Amino acid sequence: MTHLIQTILGKKSALDLTHQNIDTISLHWYESTRRIMRKTSNAGVEVAFKLFKEGQSLEHDDVVFCDDATALVIYIIPCEVIVLSPQTLPEMARVCYEIGNKHAPLFLEGDEILSPPDEPFFRWLVAAGFAPRKEVRRLSHALRSNSAHGHGHAHGSEPHVGFRERLFKGKP
Repeated sequence: MTHLIQTILGKKSALDLTHQNIDTISLHWYESTRRIMRKTSNAGVEVAFKLFKEGQSLEHDDVVFCDDATALVIYIIPCEVIVLSPQTLPEMARVCYEIGNKHAPLFLEGDEILSPPDEPFFRWLVAAGFAPRKEVRRLSHALRSNSAHGHGHAHGSEPHVGFRERLFKGKP
């Protein structure tokens, strides 16, 4: 039996899953924005995704199915990433501008900018005076240029809110 997934139920931490077995669906970061795909959970459950809401994408710990026995939870596989830690608003703007010029995906985690691994781009960042690092992280909070909110469901406290509020002193 294949489970059809058309919506995200919420975050694992926000739901009471004490009576369900947790089964994970492992995804690479670049699969998290696919609208249609088929996957098999770690326990062998077939899943078909059809996510058609604007801006809807999968993030780590999203619950996509839940019944009395099982909860299916997204697991974003960690990978090597480029990490940048801008210290000022102008530095943040320059980093984002340059990454955007390269058409590379951007991810925010706290006060850090993450981008998928790309050795020529990494060397360019070093030559341009940035201090990039290579680390193994989970790419799960993508910025999207075509959506004001960028994500199709609420998470309570988004990890990048503190940085934005600090930069703009709470102004919208």
